[in-house]
Amino acid sequence: MLAIVGAGGHAKCVYECLYLHGHLVYGFFDDDPVKKGQEVINGKVVISNPEEILKNEEIDAIFIALGDNRQRMAKYEFFEARGYKCPNAIHIKAYQSPFAEIGKGNFIMTSAVLNPGSSIGNYCIVNTGATVGHDCRLENGVQIGPGVNIAGGSLLQEGVFVGIGAKIGPNVSIGAWSVVGAGAVVLQDVPANSICYGIPGKSVFNSS
Repeated sequence: MLAIVGAGGHAKCVYECLYLHGHLVYGFFDDDPVKKGQEVINGKVVISNPEEILKNEEIDAIFIALGDNRQRMAKYEFFEARGYKCPNAIHIKAYQSPFAEIGKGNFIMTSAVLNPGSSIGNYCIVNTGATVGHDCRLENGVQIGPGVNIAGGSLLQEGVFVGIGAKIGPNVSIGAWSVVGAGAVVLQDVPANSICYGIPGKSVFNSS
C-alpha cells in the first residue's frame, strides 16, 4: 500500500492521479503537527509525521508530494534507502510518447506532454499543460510549472525550477538549481544557481 508524504494542494493532485489509476492510498503524512487528523481529500486524513511510516508494515511504497525540490529529493532518498518503492504518478490525461524515458517518483500532471526522445530523471514534476519537446532531458528533481513549453533538445539540470508559462529553447541548457521566472522566454543557456526572468530571459547569479 502507498502513503503520500505532504498534505497541501499538490498532494491533492497526486492523490487524484493515483486514485484514477486504482492505487490504494493508505493516507497522508506531514511534518506539520497542526495538520494531524485533518481531511485532505476524499475522506483521507493526515495520519502523522512521515517517520511514522516506518512503523507501519502495510506501507511498502511512498509518493513525496512536496513542491520544494530539495525537500522532495531528500525525502525520496530517505525512504528509498529504507527499501520503499517510489512509483510514478502519470495522470490518465497526460501523454507520454512510447519513445520517451521516465525514471521513478515523477508526477506528470493533467494534459502534460512528453514527446519522443525526451528523458525524465527521478523525482520530477511536469505540471498541468506543460510540454517537453523531443530529445529534451530533465535531470533529477526538476519542476516545470503549468503551461511551460520546453522546445526540442533542451537540458534542465538537477533541481531546476521553471515558473508558470515560461518558454525555453530550443537547445537551451539550464544549469543546476536555477530558477526560471514565470512567463520568461529563455533562448540562451542559463548558468547554474541563477535566476532567469524577462523577455528575453536575463540571468542573475543567485548566491543562495
